[in-house]
Amino acid sequence: MGVKLYKEPKLEKPDLIVGWPGIGNIGIIAVDTLKGMVKAEELGEIEPWEFFDPHKVLITKGQLKDLEFPTNKFYFQRVKNRDILFFVGEQQPTEEGGFYARGEKAFRMANLVLDVGLKFGCQRVYTSGACVSLIHHEAKPRVCAVVSSQKLISEVKGHQNTILEPVAQRYNR
Repeated sequence: MGVKLYKEPKLEKPDLIVGWPGIGNIGIIAVDTLKGMVKAEELGEIEPWEFFDPHKVLITKGQLKDLEFPTNKFYFQRVKNRDILFFVGEQQPTEEGGFYARGEKAFRMANLVLDVGLKFGCQRVYTSGACVSLIHHEAKPRVCAVVSSQKLISEVKGHQNTILEPVAQRYNR
């Protein structure tokens, strides 16, 4: 169990873009749209058995004919001399009936996604999701960013209409 790769392309320092559903399905919609715009090819998937129950079961004449699980797939594409890996997960692994990813299953799946990124030499990982905030419906929406190192702060601040989330402020010391 784990990751099943259908291809092993030679990728050069790819970036990994990850999307799961969440508030308003913003993360998965954004990443799925980007993947479609660049016509990314399917690369592989995370096998669902240990993470999810089936969401569809087909039984004919008392025999199990098919099980359908949420998909969690990897894709790749070269865009303007840059390789990109995508991961699109239809559902987040949860424990004890929760809605959002948490617990051991969530950590195991996140590590499988990162393992694929490492296998192909990813340089950066981007995730996409909603950022709940009070905003008037006529106000210009903002992009909220969280970084994992101090050197990324100036890069993020250089993008218009982007705000650095407070968790990233620890690098400003």
